[in-house]
Amino acid sequence: MLEPVPESEADIGAYPREVVEQVWQLAQAVPGNDPAVWRKDEFGAWLHRQEYRNRHSEFGWEIADGGYRMRRLGMASLRPMQWQNHVDFLVAVRNQAVVTADGLRNARRLI
Repeated sequence: MLEPVPESEADIGAYPREVVEQVWQLAQAVPGNDPAVWRKDEFGAWLHRQEYRNRHSEFGWEIADGGYRMRRLGMASLRPMQWQNHVDFLVAVRNQAVVTADGLRNARRLI
């Protein structure tokens, strides 16, 4: 099992590059788009590979962790998620809305 990077105040939430790449591969490839650059999360929101951990980008994404750091499920607990969807996941409040694709952009939609 891969060990998570120890958390420091400056790098909370960081994962080794190998883990980030493996999690990126879990995102949905979209026909007609380069899967090395563009994918979608489980809610259909666009993710851009280079926008990992960038909350200033609508295409920014983070790794949702359902137990990896606690070593319960290892890699099986990690999911790529558009950053706003990830924030909702962290606070466990869906507010009946998710961020999903609207053409080539992302938009918050009621579910």
